[in-house]
Amino acid sequence: MSPKAIYTCMLTIITLLLAPLAQAHPGTQAAAGLVEGFIHPLTGLDHMLIAIAAGYWAARAGNHGVRDMSLFLGLLLAGMLLGVASQAFPALGLATLLAFMLMVAVIAVVIAMPEKFVFVFFGGFALYQGLTHILEMPQQVMVASYITGLLISTGLLLALGNLLRHVVITRKPHAGG
Repeated sequence: MSPKAIYTCMLTIITLLLAPLAQAHPGTQAAAGLVEGFIHPLTGLDHMLIAIAAGYWAARAGNHGVRDMSLFLGLLLAGMLLGVASQAFPALGLATLLAFMLMVAVIAVVIAMPEKFVFVFFGGFALYQGLTHILEMPQQVMVASYITGLLISTGLLLALGNLLRHVVITRKPHAGG
């Protein structure tokens, strides 16, 4: 791995970890929601690993993974909007219904089209994570700001996974041995 690639990866990781600490306007509702949303994926190992893995996998498409990463973010947003609806109408039980539908869809796709399993896996995870992140959202934040921060942070994690794939693929083996 070239020194430039190592520095790029290190700088990306450091930036992701330190960016939420730079609060220009602490105490405002919008900043609290944005910062909370941005930092949440970075503090949850499940979210961080799946977003990096999804970005890594998306890079295989040859178009820098833009389509697949956009789909992941779109499904994450759809899950968050379902979470907002679940909070607004708790009697609907959307979380339970969605979990059941997701389980049935995964089983059906695995049986009918096993080659599409990875799409369903990452898409289902994005939808589920979006829903649960809203249901577990701190009460004192603005929802739109929280969602924006969460999408930005997840997008950066996807990009990091994509970058890692490119580094691994373009890595030249050491001469000698």
